[in-house]
Amino acid sequence: MAGELEGRVSIVTGGGSGMGRATSLLLAREGAAVTIADVNDEGGEQTAAQIEDLGGEALFVHTDVSSEQDVVNAVARTANRFGKLDSMVTAAGISYAKYVEGDDDTDPFLHPEAGASLNKPTEEWQKVIDVNLTGAMLCAREAARQMVNEGHGGTIVNFASILAYNPPPTLMDYCVSKVGVVMLTRCFAVEFGPHGIRVNAVAPGPIETPMLARVSRASGGSSQGGNLPLQRTAQPEEVAEVVLFFTSDRSSYVTGKTLGVDGGTNTI
Repeated sequence: MAGELEGRVSIVTGGGSGMGRATSLLLAREGAAVTIADVNDEGGEQTAAQIEDLGGEALFVHTDVSSEQDVVNAVARTANRFGKLDSMVTAAGISYAKYVEGDDDTDPFLHPEAGASLNKPTEEWQKVIDVNLTGAMLCAREAARQMVNEGHGGTIVNFASILAYNPPPTLMDYCVSKVGVVMLTRCFAVEFGPHGIRVNAVAPGPIETPMLARVSRASGGSSQGGNLPLQRTAQPEEVAEVVLFFTSDRSSYVTGKTLGVDGGTNTI
């Protein structure tokens, strides 16, 4: 498993599926020991098993990123198991409050009226903010605390979204949470930089994930990437490659940046 991250230790939240899983597998292929932190026990265990099948080291920790205690536990168990922490990737996120449960009645892609701010219960807004923004803050902060204590620096990679810049008529809470992630990334880059910790973010566009599948289902299967300069959607592995760049020494003088992995969305 020799590679660019040989001997390093990473935590990937949301590693049980989609871009989080692709990232976990790529970091492992590059030599990192990986903790998968996810509320999805089955998916998280599957990702860990895939890493071990590749000959890598993996740990699954059930983690609700909106729970400070869960986050503290995930970081502590990682350090106890692998001896240190070098990087944190905050890929966990939800597009709407009941996304994990798969509740079609509240799915804003299937029912746009359910996603409208005029109809959205405040607690649903709060849930999305808690997971996407507060969750990223908790994970990045706890990782930074561990890295500072260890004294060797590290990297943090957050997941924003192109919807931070191009909001649709619904998903207001999701869009606001991702704008927050962009600024959180900049703020933490300034604060953590003197400790040798770099903080960057990716902003994925239309990626072939379960979330995009819901969008396609709502639109009758129409392509989500045909109107982009690259005229296609992307695979989760293409986002993982950018996360690897930010995690590796190739980006040693890059911090505070959010890079769109979006097929050119923001050029049109």
